[in-house]
Amino acid sequence: MQTSLPAVPRRDVPAFVSASAGVAAALPEPLVKRLRALRSGQDGFGYLHLTGLPFDPCTLPGTPESHPAPADRPLIAMEGWLLAVCTVMGVPTAYRELHAGCLLQDICPSPKAHPLSAQSSATPLLLHSEMLYHRWRPDFLLLACSRADHEGAAGTTVAAARAALPLLGAPERALLREHPMPCATDLVFRDPDGSSPRAQVLVVDGVRDDPLLSFDQELLEPDEPQARQALRALAEALDSVTETVRLRPGDLLILDNSRVVHGRTTFTPHWDGRDRWLHRAYARTLPGRADAAGPARHQIKAFAPC
Repeated sequence: MQTSLPAVPRRDVPAFVSASAGVAAALPEPLVKRLRALRSGQDGFGYLHLTGLPFDPCTLPGTPESHPAPADRPLIAMEGWLLAVCTVMGVPTAYRELHAGCLLQDICPSPKAHPLSAQSSATPLLLHSEMLYHRWRPDFLLLACSRADHEGAAGTTVAAARAALPLLGAPERALLREHPMPCATDLVFRDPDGSSPRAQVLVVDGVRDDPLLSFDQELLEPDEPQARQALRALAEALDSVTETVRLRPGDLLILDNSRVVHGRTTFTPHWDGRDRWLHRAYARTLPGRADAAGPARHQIKAFAPC
């Protein structure tokens, strides 16, 4: 795989994407079928955990403590697998405000990280949809693991909409489907003065047997008692169906950002150059997913993807 990819991928990212698509074309057909089923929403789970992807841990440099990665960093095998699978799921997408617009992002603990950021470790990340407020939210989130945490404690939590929603009462489901809620943005998408633009987000959408979810307990700001109660009930339902995936070196996790929500458990970094190291990428199925809701659900100023 590595011989067909550029040795220093960030020097020419379009060439890296093109070469990764070539790698994807050679993936085993059973795997491609599973990925296509996930992309179409027909797999029934909303996520896929791949294990045992080949890479040589002896060639892995120390875990970085800052981002973005330097442009001259040599290819890391799990980044190659990540981008190859990403091209199957859709168009690899970067966001100008996130990790300086990098297509491939290092997710590892940082001593200066905000407690609610992906670079944190001591604070659990609650279940959420990625960028639920964004006009061009990613359809898929992909995480590849080059290095696990020392104790193997860190877990990615995943909860499926189709498992959680039947646990709610009919009035709560109807409210979540019919009444958009105000939603703030993550820190990187806020205005220079720290204020947050507001989106109007419909929490539940899609057909009954295949619901789509936009959820973030930290950012959604329901303004009526009934809406707050419905959101609390949804949070409890999601917690009750949560599964935990513990990524190990050579693993790759693909999450459908409309059908599952995700989070992360706590872990303890050692700051010895061997801390947990994931790689993240986003995919969008342009010009729009066939199963997406009709009119635009997210009303917010344009944050242009790079």
